Amino acid sequence: MSTALRLPLLAFSYVVEGIRRLPGARRVSPFVPWLVRGAFLAATVLLLLWMAEASPQRMSLADLAAGKLSPMQSWVIVSGDLQGERGSEPGGYRYRLTDPAALNAYLDVRSPVEWPLGQTTLSGQVQGGRDGVPVGYQWSAPFQADPVLADELPPPSIAFVLIGLGVLVVAGRRTTYPMFLPETPGDVPPGWGLVHVLALREAAPSNPRTQPATLYRDTGVGTAELRVQGSRPVPVRLHSAFTSVDVGELRGLRLSAPALRVRAGDDDLTLGFTSRRERDATYATLTAGAQPRSRPRPAEAFAVIRHRSAEERVQLLDSLRQVQTTQADAEVGIAKAERG
Repeated sequence: MSTALRLPLLAFSYVVEGIRRLPGARRVSPFVPWLVRGAFLAATVLLLLWMAEASPQRMSLADLAAGKLSPMQSWVIVSGDLQGERGSEPGGYRYRLTDPAALNAYLDVRSPVEWPLGQTTLSGQVQGGRDGVPVGYQWSAPFQADPVLADELPPPSIAFVLIGLGVLVVAGRRTTYPMFLPETPGDVPPGWGLVHVLALREAAPSNPRTQPATLYRDTGVGTAELRVQGSRPVPVRLHSAFTSVDVGELRGLRLSAPALRVRAGDDDLTLGFTSRRERDATYATLTAGAQPRSRPRPAEAFAVIRHRSAEERVQLLDSLRQVQTTQADAEVGIAKAERG
């Protein structure tokens, strides 16, 4: 993401986060989707009323001669050089409207009021002349001018304001602050032991919470356990095709931190680290259980297990079952380990 786009998004997320922290924001949050639907519905009604109301269409004489006027439209606004015609009388004035850009084309204007000659703009009804002609061919059509110049009906600005507010609210509900920006992980070995992180659960984007937590990485290959004070431990693992982990950075207006984002269905858990090395080592630990590995020999697995404690044996046995081996090799390795 370029810096020119990143800064406005960060500023927008920062403002949204400030609104979320206002008193009473949580009480209003459940009603926000209905307010958005109401805004879109009101904007739709206003636009439909605007489209249903008659309005003149601004066109040039060249477009009229080319037959570009819609079959459903006859009320137009046209500009050109107005010249007087014979037969004019009070209450029934006649003119000829021409345009240098439309050779051999003119409008036979009839008007109940007198108009100044020369360059002018008229509105009125085009009567006939629907069939267009090639450029330079003779073309004319009767034109009944309005007593007063009409103007195009402007679109309802309030409708676009409502649509804009609705889009901003929808976008704001999907943003979190700090923002997660993807990065490429470094090539480091898996990390073990505990590491202090910043946990951000995005299951409810309208009310995200960032909390200090501890991540234990000794729970087995490809797994970890997140412990937040006052909450039950949460397992963190890549346990299915619907779970993935992204490497990136939590970026705010004044701070940034290396991070991992674990996607599991509709729930995204973002973990912020103190260093990129700790982040990349944790990423290597989580992905170790999901990546294909070479098949270990059962005898080697048994030799490792027999020198561990009972609890470590159980963990390593679980890890051994996850290794992609043939059924026969797996059964031999597990049987020897259990006898030891």
